[in-house]
Amino acid sequence: MTRAGFLRRMLERYGSDTIVTVPGESPVTVRAMIQAMNYKNKVYPDDAWMPEGYFDNSHFFYIGPPDCRLDQMSGAVLRCAGREYQVIRAQNFVAGNRALYVWAVLRELPGEEADGGI
Repeated sequence: MTRAGFLRRMLERYGSDTIVTVPGESPVTVRAMIQAMNYKNKVYPDDAWMPEGYFDNSHFFYIGPPDCRLDQMSGAVLRCAGREYQVIRAQNFVAGNRALYVWAVLRELPGEEADGGI
């Protein structure tokens, strides 16, 4: 099995359905993996330092199929498991002159506030 085939099979088996929406285009559903980055005491993408011992779960790491090029999609929003994410940075990973997957750093978008009463 090739590396590309192995990664495609891994995403199909272990990934979650993820809806990718780009303004002005039809939504696309892909199988991808999204995981919290759990930053602790590190420099953040926007160069803000966090207090010692603080965990920031607002950034997520995405691995998805090479045919869904998030690095070429302006304003893409991803929806997975009831959450929405904005793409901060994305890049196509190439090995042996072949695209294997796309990785991205995502920021979770704030959800709708539930109405507390009638």
